[in-house]
Amino acid sequence: MSRMPLPTERLVQPRLVGYDPTRPKPWLERIAYALFFSALWVMVVLAYGVVPTVFRHYGWLKSPLGFAAYAVIEAVLAFLLAAVVALILIVVLRKYLGKVQERVGPMHYGPAGVFQTVFDALKLLGKEDFAPRRVDWLIFRLAPAIVFVSAFLLMVAIPVAPGWLIADLDVGLLYIVAVSTLGAYGVVLGGLSQGNKWGLLGAFRAGAQLVSYEVPLAIALLSVGVYAGSLRFVDIVEHQYGLWHVVPLFLSFIVYLVASIAELKATPFDLPEAESEIVAGYNTEYSGMSFAFFFLAEFVELFLLPGFMVLLFFGGWHGPLFGLDPTSFAAGLLQSFYFLVKVAVWVWIFLWIRATLPRFRDDQLMDLAWKGLLPLSLVGLLVAALFRMFLEVL
Repeated sequence: MSRMPLPTERLVQPRLVGYDPTRPKPWLERIAYALFFSALWVMVVLAYGVVPTVFRHYGWLKSPLGFAAYAVIEAVLAFLLAAVVALILIVVLRKYLGKVQERVGPMHYGPAGVFQTVFDALKLLGKEDFAPRRVDWLIFRLAPAIVFVSAFLLMVAIPVAPGWLIADLDVGLLYIVAVSTLGAYGVVLGGLSQGNKWGLLGAFRAGAQLVSYEVPLAIALLSVGVYAGSLRFVDIVEHQYGLWHVVPLFLSFIVYLVASIAELKATPFDLPEAESEIVAGYNTEYSGMSFAFFFLAEFVELFLLPGFMVLLFFGGWHGPLFGLDPTSFAAGLLQSFYFLVKVAVWVWIFLWIRATLPRFRDDQLMDLAWKGLLPLSLVGLLVAALFRMFLEVL
């Protein structure tokens, strides 16, 4: 791939902070990405491993005060984890889109621009959170919070290693279906409350898209529960010893993959906020931290949806332990590393799809959901039931 020439005029020269893009240092960029991944791993270990293990070991969860302290600490850690995930994925997306489109991408701050997102976040914190005169003020302010809380609550249910989870839910699959549906309300209400035709069109598009694709997505999740005989994520992962679910449930996997990309509202399913058609759709009138909540929720879901895919279809944290005791903390560290590596691979695939495919038309979007994915998901559910009956006979 040819490198784009950099401008030579003084007024358009990049503001350098320890890095000169005219003399690239790929090794320095890779070190920065490795540090990003390490920071994410540390936050995951703290939120899902260290704090729950300490509270359970000393029995502090049995007292009301201990449980309240646990809830507060986990809420803070989950928020920090969400912020770290968003900061990493935004800069990775921008750098990857730059490479695909043969341009430089972020390069002003840090090694190859890896700190660009940090400065963007500081800029958003300092911007005025403006609301136009004609908005429905209460709903306008509640909508970003609903969207963010929906993504925030999904983090509670995801395990990253045996016993490493914030809350062990017996109905984990039903929980993520219910909570993800809550986010659709926030998007629709945000568009409707603006008193703006672009926001109204974005809300209608978002409502139609999210409702349409949540149906096959829920059926695909149900197929995994039927085959594994449980709605609990830990049981589903344990059921994949020897054979990952992607092999017998390949149809359900395809449905989940396509529907989850549609739930992200990313290209080629970005009709709710298509810049070339409706300005920014449901978040046209949002600025400052209200816009940041929408943006943050989108990138947290970009981490969580591949995470659920790994748990349901790719063995979760399964991997060689090299003789470690499966119940030890060291084994948990290694298994959480396996989980994050698998998630990182699928995040890259999601970004690859986003960078290469064009946007669907409205009619193509609906046809794919109701005429394509819905029948395919029902066939996948039937296949899962037949495989389950076969396993019980054996």
